[in-house]
Amino acid sequence: MKNNLLAASCSFDLSNLSDHFVLIPEGVFRSEIDGRPYDAPHWELTPERGHQMAAALNQRKIDMVIDYEHATLKSKTTGEPAPAAGWLKSAGFTYVEGVGLCSTDFEWLDKAKTHIEAQEYKYISPVFLYTKTGDITALINVALTNTPALDQLPEAKLAAAAQELFSQDLPQQDSTMEELLEQLRWMLNLPLSATAEEITAELDKLKTQIKEKTGVAVAANSQTLYDALNAIDQLKIAANSSNAVDPAQYVPMAVYQEAVQKAGNADAAAKSKEIDDLIVAACGDGRLTGEATIGWYKDQAKTNPDFVKAQLEALPKIAALTSQQTEQIDLRGGQAKTPPAVDDVQASIDAQFGF
Repeated sequence: MKNNLLAASCSFDLSNLSDHFVLIPEGVFRSEIDGRPYDAPHWELTPERGHQMAAALNQRKIDMVIDYEHATLKSKTTGEPAPAAGWLKSAGFTYVEGVGLCSTDFEWLDKAKTHIEAQEYKYISPVFLYTKTGDITALINVALTNTPALDQLPEAKLAAAAQELFSQDLPQQDSTMEELLEQLRWMLNLPLSATAEEITAELDKLKTQIKEKTGVAVAANSQTLYDALNAIDQLKIAANSSNAVDPAQYVPMAVYQEAVQKAGNADAAAKSKEIDDLIVAACGDGRLTGEATIGWYKDQAKTNPDFVKAQLEALPKIAALTSQQTEQIDLRGGQAKTPPAVDDVQASIDAQFGF
């Protein structure tokens, strides 16, 4: 923005000096001596800009010089001394509505006082920056003068000198702005080389996303990021309310786990009884014989009941062990009886199952 700024000086009568040292008047004005500006329609200081300038000047770490005939600026090219005529104290700038940019804390040195009392100097001449439309943007310094001596400097050198002095006087502003840009780059995950324009574009995207997701237009109608955060909290509350748990539909975890354990135990008991019945039946129809074989199947049933079940169902039955071995005839003419067959196999089965 500095490249688009121009520098100028304008003289005001010292006889109007009071406890409020008027540096730049409010409103639209031109030079009463030569009719400048020639490169803008006029000069203008608005109250809004005046308050901004006063706030910026009060952030200065050093007092602003009042010199003779703008010697401070000319010394940059001539190398000649630039003694002070007085000082505008830092933190003493203010903007008075209807008057302009003023200083309420200023000091004249003895030599300058003598010149002013002898009317050897009659005017003060502020040096300020302005845009091509005439809007005043910054105060550089002030000089005692009888003519707008600054015109003796070529315009290009004047602008360069004024901008250099301005940047030297306000280092804190540039530093603060760079720190702000650095924080924004970090927050937006932008590279260190991101320009102010790129940061602004990314902020615009973020504002659009916030509005789409929360309905809050950031910085519009006094709404800020805090309003957006509050909207997010409300959305969370609404979501939690819609997903509220009905206690009647659920049981405590301990109760559920106990029920699952009981169901598992019952299923295991039923499975065990089923296998035991199958083993008994297999022993009875001849599919299983011998203590070792029966014991092996019972051990397997403890860990793999489905395997035992499949094996038992696949074993062939032995007919000799399932049919009657002998018949007894009642010699007295009674009905024939078949005595139960009790052999070593049956005795083994009875022993295995405790019969």
